[in-house]
Amino acid sequence: MHLFKLIFHFEWRQFLRQPAQLITLLFFFFMGLYSLHNGYHFVERQTIGLDTLSKNQQAHLQELISRFDADTTKIKGKILASQAGLPQVIEFRASPAATNPPDGLALMAIGQRDIFPYFDIINSKRDILTPPNAEIANPEKLASGNFDFSFVLIYLFPLLIIILSYDLFSKEAEQQTDRLLTVQSGEINRILGHKLLFRLLLISLLTTLLSLTGFFIHPYPTALHLPDVLLWMFIIQTYLMFWFSICWLIIVQRKSSRINALTLLGIWLFLLLILPAMTNKIAALKHPVPLRTELVSSQRETMLHTWEMPISQLLKEFYKNNPRYLPLKSTADTAIYGNKRFVAYYDLLGRRMNKNVNIYKNQAESHNNWLSKMAWFNPVAQMQSLLNATAKTGLSDYIYYQQQVTLFQNQWVKLMNGYLLSEKKLTVKEVKNLPVFNPAEDNTRSVRILINSLSIWLAILLILLLSNKTSK
Repeated sequence: MHLFKLIFHFEWRQFLRQPAQLITLLFFFFMGLYSLHNGYHFVERQTIGLDTLSKNQQAHLQELISRFDADTTKIKGKILASQAGLPQVIEFRASPAATNPPDGLALMAIGQRDIFPYFDIINSKRDILTPPNAEIANPEKLASGNFDFSFVLIYLFPLLIIILSYDLFSKEAEQQTDRLLTVQSGEINRILGHKLLFRLLLISLLTTLLSLTGFFIHPYPTALHLPDVLLWMFIIQTYLMFWFSICWLIIVQRKSSRINALTLLGIWLFLLLILPAMTNKIAALKHPVPLRTELVSSQRETMLHTWEMPISQLLKEFYKNNPRYLPLKSTADTAIYGNKRFVAYYDLLGRRMNKNVNIYKNQAESHNNWLSKMAWFNPVAQMQSLLNATAKTGLSDYIYYQQQVTLFQNQWVKLMNGYLLSEKKLTVKEVKNLPVFNPAEDNTRSVRILINSLSIWLAILLILLLSNKTSK
């Protein structure tokens, strides 16, 4: 313990006396603050958009409710009163919105929230080819990613660790103080371990301060949960441990500063650039990503083919797929512009489109599942996945949201079809109590994060075992 305190005191004094290290630490600190600033404005833009959407939805709903009390002494009032409760008007004016609001940690790990939609307008005629929530974005920025805190942690902080640690032993050797330390203590590796631990605690304190800043500045509408905060802290400390274990492996080789720096930079380039590029290239060859243009083309052909079907055949398919509506079957079903024809058309179109979408999704999932498996062999890729999962900004989180949207849409379609096929109107009470999107929580997310973090800890363990073996 005495040696531990002595080295920490010495290292702290040495650190304060070296302006270059202080400037480097401040540089990375301000880079972290800037990344939090970028993330904050991105999340704020989405929360403002969702708030505006909610207000518009409420205004449209209130306007529909007011039609039940319209002044029928005037022509406009009569028109509004006649439209009150019509399911077609309700779908046109106040279709419900399914939203995927950002989590409190989203500002620190934007993930794929800039690519995937964060709300969906639900109706029985939803057109997936032209989603209403598509935003115009710079394709170069989407390709390169966002400068958020997760980027700083994953790409830049390993460089800070390398800068502060690469000459830990070689500096002593070059100043010829290593022999003196060996004579006085007899355990040079123990001294080096304490010095490395000091740097680990220093950088850990820096990342903790930046993380706490992110926790406190998250936009008000976003929710911040204690389990997610703890998971975030656990994951970033795990990542720091991984890079310090790599530095320790190189340091105990007792090579020169130049060799250590080049070796560590080579490892950084391999893990962060070369290996991910190779993995993505192999994934593209082994499980090609399907083109959305092909999906759009097939969907358009499906729409034309379905619309050109004879009405009698279309209705036959509808009653076959929806036997619960057989009591509503009548001789007037074949009306060209009747509700039953349109309901049957959208029902069959949805079923056919789902087949095309499922093929597209299965190919995309095969691609992403293979990348997820390969992440177990690259702690850096695993780290990115874990941070996104903790912030609920990853692909798996979006897929889970889409599953919830599908369930809600099925509920809405069933409700609207019941009124359209029976040619009934909704009462004012039914309009006030229309279904609202309330997604269920993914209770397996935290467990998945902890299990996937084991790959990084296994890498740390193997590196430390190799370091112990080579230092003897």
